[in-house]
Amino acid sequence: MAWRTIVISKAARLRVENDQLAIIQQETITLPIEDIAVLMLESQEVLLSSALLDRLAEHEVLLFACSRKHMPSMVGVPFVKHSRLAGIQRMQLEATQPFRKRCWQQIVRRKVANQAICQAIAGKPGAQKLRDMAATVTSGDAANIESVAAREHFQALFGPDFIRGAEDGINSALNYGYAILRGTIARALTLHGFLPAHGIHHHSELNQFNLADDFLEPLRPMVDLKVVELMPEGELTKAHREALVALIHHEVFIDGKRQAALRAAEIMAASFVAACRDHDARRLKLPEILLLAAHSYE
Repeated sequence: MAWRTIVISKAARLRVENDQLAIIQQETITLPIEDIAVLMLESQEVLLSSALLDRLAEHEVLLFACSRKHMPSMVGVPFVKHSRLAGIQRMQLEATQPFRKRCWQQIVRRKVANQAICQAIAGKPGAQKLRDMAATVTSGDAANIESVAAREHFQALFGPDFIRGAEDGINSALNYGYAILRGTIARALTLHGFLPAHGIHHHSELNQFNLADDFLEPLRPMVDLKVVELMPEGELTKAHREALVALIHHEVFIDGKRQAALRAAEIMAASFVAACRDHDARRLKLPEILLLAAHSYE
């Protein structure tokens, strides 16, 4: 399984040499492409060959490019090579409204439960209240518990004056971390044959990753917990960004095991195949967050 995350933060030329990624700066470093899970292009002075793009797609590498402010602005996922592409997409598009509502109920319950875990780990007082709220989520989240819990959650973590969406270091860090996990989930969903623009709950016509945003929800508290640890006050530093990218290799609990978030995204996508096939939202496997620790790959 691919496990490396490569961040290119300085001017470089990237190309293929003997089926390895060659990073050419003051000296040349080569790495096996098959070991790479994520390639992040932070510098805007990176040149890469079309042959490398082809190899990255062949090895299912997730490619990010960043804006001048170092925020992820583009994610590249390979064309789907799934053997049952048409069948998977037909199941997705034919999913009934009651089924989608039950899936969203499962997702919101897990998200709010994970927010409670985040609060407990961070030593905040609102964990039990969020646990109680998670237990009350109904089909389709008719009472909008997800939104109410989010407000409680952010104010408990970052103070009563915190405004989600304001231009500050905390919001920049949240946005950065969410973007990384969103791309990771989009990759897993497309590799399993899904159309990422067609969501369970999210349905914006301007969003090509509605389905990824649905399955991002249970992992958002993982980013929140890391941002509480970092607490950036201004512009994100290189160290901040590297710590947030590294979250894809941190452990969560899913399907009875400790897994890296990268692997958890694949398990979620595979479980959605089973749920769609059986019309049973209980087939979904969703991650429980843990104390932040990097997964040890065997």
